[in-house]
Amino acid sequence: MKTLKYILLLSFVAVMFSACSDSFLNTEPTSSITTDRLQNPAVDKEQVLISQVGGLYSWLMQYNTMNLNTVRHTDFGVYNIFITTDLMNTDMLMNTSNYGWYYNCYDFSDRPSYEYTDNFMYWNFCYRLIYNANRIIELFSEEEADLDLLRLKGQALAMRAYAYYYLVQLYQHTYVGHQNEPAVPLVLETSTMDELRSNPRATVEVIYEQMEKDLLAAYDNIEGYTRTDKNQLNQQVVAGLLARVYLNMENGTEAVKYAKLARAGYTPSITQWDYTNRTLGGFMNYAEPDWMWAIITTAQSRIVTSGIVNPISHLGSMSYGYTTAGQMQKMIDVKLLNSIPTSDIRGNAFARTATNALGYPIPLHSNLKFGPYQVGSDENQNDYPLMRASEMYLIEAEGHMLSGNNTEAQNVLYEFAITRDPAYTKSTSTGAALRAEIYWQRRVELWGEGFSYFDHKRLKLPIERTYAGTNHRGDALFDHPAEGDVFRFRIPRQEMINNPGIESNNP
Repeated sequence: MKTLKYILLLSFVAVMFSACSDSFLNTEPTSSITTDRLQNPAVDKEQVLISQVGGLYSWLMQYNTMNLNTVRHTDFGVYNIFITTDLMNTDMLMNTSNYGWYYNCYDFSDRPSYEYTDNFMYWNFCYRLIYNANRIIELFSEEEADLDLLRLKGQALAMRAYAYYYLVQLYQHTYVGHQNEPAVPLVLETSTMDELRSNPRATVEVIYEQMEKDLLAAYDNIEGYTRTDKNQLNQQVVAGLLARVYLNMENGTEAVKYAKLARAGYTPSITQWDYTNRTLGGFMNYAEPDWMWAIITTAQSRIVTSGIVNPISHLGSMSYGYTTAGQMQKMIDVKLLNSIPTSDIRGNAFARTATNALGYPIPLHSNLKFGPYQVGSDENQNDYPLMRASEMYLIEAEGHMLSGNNTEAQNVLYEFAITRDPAYTKSTSTGAALRAEIYWQRRVELWGEGFSYFDHKRLKLPIERTYAGTNHRGDALFDHPAEGDVFRFRIPRQEMINNPGIESNNP
C-alpha cells in the first residue's frame, strides 16, 4: 500500500473548501492562520505553515471543489482541467455521449455560455488556490531569514504561479501576440479589499510577469529543501514550471536553462509501461522514474472513496467507473495513431483493433495508457502525473530550436526519442520543420496529460476534425481556425456581476 502523509488544519480546510460564496474571489479574512497567532511562543510556526502548504497540495486533488450539495462527477481537482482541455482539441475524442460527462467539452456546446457551470469550476478552483497561497505569503516579512520558513513561502509562491498558469491560458489567447490583451484579475497578498471589489483584468503580460517573479523567488527560496514525497514541490519542479512559462513566452534560452535543471538526475524510463500486459497497465504510479511531481492517492483519499469521482473513472478503458459502465472510452485521433511507427512502444498505448480485456470491451482506438489500479476491483487508487522528465526533454529541444541552435535541438530530441522508438533516427530538420517534429513527440508522449489544447494555442494551430477517414463523432465534427474564440473560456457571469472592474465585453 502506498503511503503519504497529508497534514491539514481543519480550520484551514473549512475556509479553503467553502467555494460557493457570493464572490469567487473571496476577500473575507481567513480564520485559519493569523500573524498574531504565529507570534504566540506556544505555537510552532513552522508546523502550522507546513500544514497550510499541505492544504495547497491537497487542493490539487480535492473532491467537490465547488462545495455543492449535488457533486459534479468531474469535480476532482486539477486533472479535471487536463481532461476537459484535451477533449477540446483534435487528439482526444469520446466514443459516446452516455452519461454526458465531458461531452459538452468535446462537442464545444459549452463554449458560448457565460453561465456554464464548468467555467465557474475552473475559475473557482484556480482562484481558491491563489487565495490560500496569498494567505500564507502575506505572513512573511521582507526581512524573514529563517531558511526553513522561506522554503515554505517558496512553495506557496510557486503554487500561486501554477494557478495563474492555467487561468491566463484558459481565459485568453497565448502570450506571443496577445501580451497587451486582458487576461484575468491579478490578486496578490497585498491586494486591498477596495481593490478586490473592482478589480479589472490584468493584461497577459502582467500575469506572465507575476508568474515569472513568483517562480524565480520560489526557486531561490526553496533551495536545499528535501521533500518527503513527489506530491510536493522541490527546486527541480519549480524549474520545470519556469521552463513551461518561458516556453510559452518563446524565450528559448531560459526554457533550455530551466528544463535542463529540472530533469537533472531523472530518466525518461518506461520500465513499467507494459501496455501489452493488461493486468499491469503502468501509467498510474508516482514511483515511475520520470515522474517528477504527482498527485499521490491513498485508500482514504476522497476521490478514491468516491468510487467514480476521479480521473481514472473517466479515462481508464479497463477501470471501474464511467468509461466502462457507459462505454465512454477516451480515444486517440486516428490520424495521430496512424502516424506512430510500429517500432514505437507508445503505439501500444492505444487499441489498434477492437478487443476485450479484463472483461471489458475495448473499441478500436481506445486508450490503454491509463491502466486499472487493481484488476477486477472497484478501487481507483491511481496516481496522476503533474510533471515528467520526458516533458522537460521536449521543452529543452524546442527551446534550442527557438534559440536557433538546431543541432542541440536535434541531439536532445534524439536522446529522448530513442528511448521510445529504437528505430528512431536523428532528425536533420531545422526551424519550423524541427519544431513540428518536437510537437509530434509532445502529442504522442503527453497524450491525456493536459497539454494538447494549450500547445495548440501556443503554436497557433487550428482544430481539424473533418478530414477524410476521421474517427471523431458526427455530432462533434467541427473545425476551428487558429486563435478562434473556442480557444478562450468565458469568464463566469456571476464574477462579472460581483466584480464590476471586469468589462462585460468578455472575452
